[in-house]
Amino acid sequence: MALRKIRFWVLVSAVFFAGASGTAQERPNTPPAWRHGYYLFLADPPVACEACYVPLLITSAPLEEIAKDSAGQDCVLITTYERDSIWQVNGIVHVAQQDIQAAPRTIRVRKRTYRYQEVGASEILKLLENPMGTIPISRTFLHSDLPPGPSLEDLKAAFRPAKVETR
Repeated sequence: MALRKIRFWVLVSAVFFAGASGTAQERPNTPPAWRHGYYLFLADPPVACEACYVPLLITSAPLEEIAKDSAGQDCVLITTYERDSIWQVNGIVHVAQQDIQAAPRTIRVRKRTYRYQEVGASEILKLLENPMGTIPISRTFLHSDLPPGPSLEDLKAAFRPAKVETR
């Protein structure tokens, strides 16, 4: 029980230090409407247990639309452990038009190539509401080199209306 409390507070600290919502390129008072989520499955050869840490990319537009936008889009990157729990809230990553190949459903993020699969709002909300998941693992605080993104609370608020719509 004590270990679970420690893990919880490590995660809370990581989210706190990740910062408040927004990006430098955003206009004030107009946060993006985070509505789409994609699990990214490594297409490159994995390094060590890299395949166990499945990134979740949260966007305000479908990736197919971002692929048509010459400006690209800032997206939220979260690393999950086996899609069961949140390992790290990485922050904001910019996805450029040329990073997405819609036909083979591949995306290049942080110098790695992934296959992407859209995730339903209810599954994303379940992960955000239970970030510790069900698989017991040790978690260490990892510093992210990305700009901070929205808090888990902001993301939950964005996906709650989407969950109601998809019922």
